[in-house]
Amino acid sequence: MALRRRLEGVADISISLSEQTVEVKFTEGHTAFSPKVFRNAAQEAAVEVLTLQIDACGVIEQKASERWLAAGENRFLLVEGRAVPDGEAVCVSGRLDDRSGPSRLEITAVASQ
Repeated sequence: MALRRRLEGVADISISLSEQTVEVKFTEGHTAFSPKVFRNAAQEAAVEVLTLQIDACGVIEQKASERWLAAGENRFLLVEGRAVPDGEAVCVSGRLDDRSGPSRLEITAVASQ
């Protein structure tokens, strides 16, 4: 499958035709997630990506007026969504918008790590 060949650190891939979803689980570690690489791999498999929903664990960092989720090698700019305290290790779920600039994450669920 194109997704497994093109994405580093993939532990498991599950596809639901009825729900029209693809779930990719990565191995724990320092694998960086690239939405662009994911979209390209999906396109090779004749799959159109409409939205990206991610789960990630990391630490919320404040940089000037911006808040970021630092998760391993990944950094996601936080936009409006669930309130999360700075400096705390958390696991979050959210919608990832990678259409411009840094990837922006709108957090929809939070759990302490």
